[in-house]
Amino acid sequence: MSSKRFVTQLCRGFSSATRTRPFQVAIDGPAASGKSTTAKMVAQRLGFSYIDTGAFYRCVTFAALSEGIDPSHLSNADKITALAEKLDIELQTVFSEKPDSYNRTTSDWNSASDASRQHQLPTTRVFLDSKDVSSDIRTGTVSKHVSAVAAIGPVREAVLQKVRNIGATDVEAQTNNGINSSARSRAAGLVMDGRDIGTVVLPLADLKVFLVADSHVRAKRRLQELVKNGADPSIDDTHLNLHAVQADLELRDEMDRTRKISPLRRAVDAMDLDTSNLTLEQQVDIIVQEVHRRRSHQKT
Repeated sequence: MSSKRFVTQLCRGFSSATRTRPFQVAIDGPAASGKSTTAKMVAQRLGFSYIDTGAFYRCVTFAALSEGIDPSHLSNADKITALAEKLDIELQTVFSEKPDSYNRTTSDWNSASDASRQHQLPTTRVFLDSKDVSSDIRTGTVSKHVSAVAAIGPVREAVLQKVRNIGATDVEAQTNNGINSSARSRAAGLVMDGRDIGTVVLPLADLKVFLVADSHVRAKRRLQELVKNGADPSIDDTHLNLHAVQADLELRDEMDRTRKISPLRRAVDAMDLDTSNLTLEQQVDIIVQEVHRRRSHQKT
């Protein structure tokens, strides 16, 4: 099946039931712009389901590197595609139970302690063929090669199919078969983040957000992420050098913007949000408030 035909069918799959499906939030943006953390916090604040699409491409990249396949060589595209098609990838998002006194208003969120907010932040465990690779897929090496993997058309087809299946299962199965109130509540909406969510995966999403941030700010965030995932900043490693990280991010930006299949681009109806000088709480507040505004308009 051609990439164009596949994307068309994918869009129809999501779009045909847009008005009967839960409220959809699509968050796109370049690397280290805060997409995943923002999406998780938005999902937790609203009680929506969350799907980290980028984790799929990272899993494929990690699997390729683990088998000694160099993603930077175009001649390895078929091998990487074969991997993508056969890999069993599972995401488990754990939504923390909110304290009895907590509700979803902005004032309550801002008045909560840092420890309380961290407790409320959902976490995603990623399993590759039943093995927990949550930290393995966030290393500097994987980050360096993931754009090359995501640029392979057949790989994107395989991943998009997996994402579509999980999206339908996560929302519809919880609605139809959920046995507890939190599952049914979470099915009221869906949050996805990536680079082509608003343009390809959820083209008729109820809210599309395009995050941007200065590359230097993003490099600092990525460096913090690498250290958090166990990297030793005292080691003279190019992946742990701020200037090198920034250069890698800018190169990745260019690769993402210029790839032929589903390039990184802002959806024409997306809301721009520059996070360079915003805290996570502030950018989440903006998105949550916009969701409330649009949902109230849908009801009128």
